[in-house]
Amino acid sequence: ISLSLARDLLTPLAGTPFWTGIESFWSKVRESLPDSVWDHYKRFRQILLVLGMPAKSYEKQQGILKTINRSILEHRVVKIAYQPIGQDRPASRCIEPYGIAYYQGSVYVIADACEIKGGDERIRHWKLDRFRKAEATDVYFKPQQEFDLHEHLSQRLGIFGGAKPKNFRIHISPFAASWVLEDPWHPNQEVEKHRDGSITLKVRTAHEMDIIPRVLA
Repeated sequence: ISLSLARDLLTPLAGTPFWTGIESFWSKVRESLPDSVWDHYKRFRQILLVLGMPAKSYEKQQGILKTINRSILEHRVVKIAYQPIGQDRPASRCIEPYGIAYYQGSVYVIADACEIKGGDERIRHWKLDRFRKAEATDVYFKPQQEFDLHEHLSQRLGIFGGAKPKNFRIHISPFAASWVLEDPWHPNQEVEKHRDGSITLKVRTAHEMDIIPRVLA
């Protein structure tokens, strides 16, 4: 049951090499179970639902994702056609990929932008949905030795990149405090409670757009 719930949470990866692995593993689990155990599972699974996942598939980007994966392992520069929302045509860019992040049902490529020569803003988070093409070049890059993908992303409240993380303090009214305490924004957040029931929330992230939509909500 736990595996099937996890499988449902990863359905946006359908069409990617990751989903192929998930389905292969799930088929082996199914084949190894006696019919009586499978029937028992199906009865319990009918009372458990996974909702709120994006209605998307990365099947069209399967080849792009394979190219990115290979380039990460081989430290190859990748030439991409990338089309941000609001642009009529994709722009040609070169990136040095470090890793892949799966955030709220979407896949992001964590990579340096080659045209930026230095600093924290060189590392960008590129949404896979906006890739139109990816080609591994014969140019190799030397990864930043001090860069750690897990540490880099753990310092952020969301997925926005391109800036150095900074500290935010948000004063939240007594009425809204209950919602924030019920659904924490980040594992490392700090909460200062006040006598009137309000709280001051302290979080660290790289971009105001990680904060503003949550405040407005």
